[in-house]
Amino acid sequence: MPGKLVAQQTDNKKLLKKILTFKDADSARRYSDSLLTLARRDNNKTFEAKILYRVAFKYYALGKEQTALEYARKAFAAISPTDDSTTYVKSRLLVAYMLSRGGQNEPAFKEAFATLKLTDKYNWRKLRIETKICIADIYRPVREIDRALPFAQQAIDEAKAVKDTGLYIFAMSTLSNVLSGPKKHGDIPVANTTKAAQILETLLSTPYKEHIATFDRTNYLGNLGRLYEMLKQYDKAEATLLTAIDTAYKYDYLVLAKHSLNELATLNLDRKDYKKAILYGNKALTIQPGNQANRVTQRNIYNKLEDAYANIGDYKKAYEFAVKENALNDTILTTDQSRFTAELDEKYRNDKRLLLAANRNSLLQQQRNLTIIAAIFILVVLVITYLWLADKKRKQAAALEREHAQLARLDEMKTRFFANVSHELKTPLTLIMGPAEQLAQNADLPEQHRASAKTIVRNSKKLLDMVNELLDLGKLETGNLQVKAGQVQLAPFIRLLYKGFASAAAYKQLTYTLTCTINENLHVALDRDKFEKVANNFISNAIKYTPAGRAVNVKAAIENGMIILSVEDNGNGIHPADERQIFDRYYQGSQNQTNADGGTGIGLSIAKELAEAMGGTVTLHTTFGEGSRFTARIPLVEVTAEHITLKTDADTGDITQLSHNTAVTVTSNKKILVVEDHDEMVGYITSVLSADCTVITAGNGMQALQLLSDGGKNSLPDLIISDVMMPEMDGFTLLQKLKEHPVWCSIPVIMLTALTDNHNKLKALNIGVDDYLTKPFVAGELVARVNNLLANAGNRTNLSDSGPALEHDTEEDANHTAMPPSPADLAWISKLETVVRRHIGKSEINLHILSDEMAISERQLNRRIKQITGLTPNKYVRTIRLQIAREAIESGKYRTVAEISYLAGFETPAYFSKLFKEHYGRDVNDIL
Repeated sequence: MPGKLVAQQTDNKKLLKKILTFKDADSARRYSDSLLTLARRDNNKTFEAKILYRVAFKYYALGKEQTALEYARKAFAAISPTDDSTTYVKSRLLVAYMLSRGGQNEPAFKEAFATLKLTDKYNWRKLRIETKICIADIYRPVREIDRALPFAQQAIDEAKAVKDTGLYIFAMSTLSNVLSGPKKHGDIPVANTTKAAQILETLLSTPYKEHIATFDRTNYLGNLGRLYEMLKQYDKAEATLLTAIDTAYKYDYLVLAKHSLNELATLNLDRKDYKKAILYGNKALTIQPGNQANRVTQRNIYNKLEDAYANIGDYKKAYEFAVKENALNDTILTTDQSRFTAELDEKYRNDKRLLLAANRNSLLQQQRNLTIIAAIFILVVLVITYLWLADKKRKQAAALEREHAQLARLDEMKTRFFANVSHELKTPLTLIMGPAEQLAQNADLPEQHRASAKTIVRNSKKLLDMVNELLDLGKLETGNLQVKAGQVQLAPFIRLLYKGFASAAAYKQLTYTLTCTINENLHVALDRDKFEKVANNFISNAIKYTPAGRAVNVKAAIENGMIILSVEDNGNGIHPADERQIFDRYYQGSQNQTNADGGTGIGLSIAKELAEAMGGTVTLHTTFGEGSRFTARIPLVEVTAEHITLKTDADTGDITQLSHNTAVTVTSNKKILVVEDHDEMVGYITSVLSADCTVITAGNGMQALQLLSDGGKNSLPDLIISDVMMPEMDGFTLLQKLKEHPVWCSIPVIMLTALTDNHNKLKALNIGVDDYLTKPFVAGELVARVNNLLANAGNRTNLSDSGPALEHDTEEDANHTAMPPSPADLAWISKLETVVRRHIGKSEINLHILSDEMAISERQLNRRIKQITGLTPNKYVRTIRLQIAREAIESGKYRTVAEISYLAGFETPAYFSKLFKEHYGRDVNDIL
């Protein structure tokens, strides 16, 4: 749950950040509206407040300050101070800023000081610093510099105390503004202006500039340009202001652009370049609508334009701007002193010139009507534009959705392709390897024929390796490849890999040597299969590309906590043009004989990626014309002496030995249902089992269910063998249907699968499969599994038990006749399995513990377990232990036999290995 919460918060941050990237207000609002819908649907007030605050700041940056004020008020109204202190305080401070910029000083101070009191109450140190900066800043428009300075200085000192560079920069910039702000009486001292400029110059230099956001940097540049103008450093002022304006337009910081344009107008008035002053002043007026603008800035622009037009002799324009300036002054005065203006307004209404005022009002009404008509026209245009843009956005979104869906389909097709390749290739491999194994072990055949059969088996295994390599490629591309480290005695293992290519080297007349300095008794935790693939790729490439009569040397050592495996040859080497891309997937060199010799171009790529998956590296050293050396370095994880599992001769056997040592006979007079869509696979399985059993077949899951329904209770099969991938109904669905049926649920099921990934194996185990075999398999392995499951099922009707029980069986129990399990029995045995699993690995399990947990007598518990499962309590618990061990192996989380045996509650790894092989017909080390 915490991980999910962190991921959701990360996604929300990304969504919020995107609001500030839109270049126009409409797009930002539409996007934020969609986020607000999500927040309100989930009743996420904190997320809603954050959205509203980001939108408010975006409108402020775009110069729409009244809209920013509305959103900021909504933001802090959506939450309480303790829900999200940062968003709450920043929203209230933005309200204070916008009120101050709009000339509403009294409510601005009320908001700021109320927020300051709140930060004191909760001891929010950093937020208190921001609040003091805000108070210092809003004192400037009312020219209360002496009151502003203490708050600015306190903010600086407190920012130093908490060691927050960003807040320190913010506080210092505010001090600069306060020092250069207008005073109630007298001019601004030059020393103050100089000091203010020096502060901003320092902040815009290293090391502080790296900590300043683009918006703040643009603001500081505009302020610095104003200070240069006040110091009469006109060239520096102009360059700085133009830089600020360019940045503001680039990032749509229109409020900052307006400020800098106003200062450029002031600068050109000082230079007596009145035309430029008029140009910049009028450009500033076009940025914000009057009702959205900072009133003080708007009034100053009117003042500059009045002076500029008067100086060029355009008195009509000068008069117009003087009227606007006075009207805005009156508005500011009205906002600041509402009671006084109310009295003036009352006196004005009683004035003798009421008639003239009425005429003027009539004229204003006409002008207002024209304004309304123009506004309606503009609104219609905006609505049409909005609808067009919205339709365009919808079409773009639909196109993106189609593209994403197509990519998802392609990814699904690729995944399905690899699964189909696995199934389609491993099924015929089973049909090649199985009969070939039988021929190889048939003592009645001539030795020459048996040798040919062994050649078939050996090359089939090589083909299987190639299939698995292709599947590994798919897993690497999807990120699903897991490292499954097991215990390996390293030196003998490397010699075995080396010897596997001895005949190929001899055939090419190569000098083939091995130099291994690894201790013979060193056992390591290593993914045997992946390491083998890396080594095989190196050695096979060296032999393949080294001309006859030359040498290939394999070296193995332990250095600096790493397993070092290198393969060196004195062949032709790799051309410099190919060296950089030699590990790229599907790349085949074009400068030598590589293409002529064939290959897929994925071997070295897979070797590198497999080594990296094990935490190692692969490197190449080559000299063109002299030879190459490929080196793999894999981290050494040594297995300590107490965790080393000694293997018996039987434990080290391969599939061939299993086939040789296991009698290919099945318990007689049993009926087995084979569900498989591949006719030749059906024929092979039937040939293995039909000598002693009756084999019936079905082509898919649907046919199997129909056959079971038609046969009735008296002709049910004793065991079902089912493939996974079949048309109409696959093996997983069939298994689910069987386990849900009150009668068929007791029939043991073996699944045949070419899907080697753990997800599908665990899926089968979770549904309730009794056993499964991975293709390709041999006859002995299949027979061992069948015999084991038939023996367990037979015990349901013959309750004698030759093994030791948790408690002695009574005579009455031995003579008890088993009945088919009912749904109530299945529910009871499921509950019992849960109890057993809870105790395994934690305490010794006996009948007393189980009977106490199940609220039943020991005698009745013993009898009921036998009745439902056909097993004594001892064998039933042992079966669950083995099932837990199998699930642990398939999970890929455990590296050694010892870990798994102790997890499943077995006393010794050797005893566990013996029982595992008896139950599943395979050595646990072969599948670990």
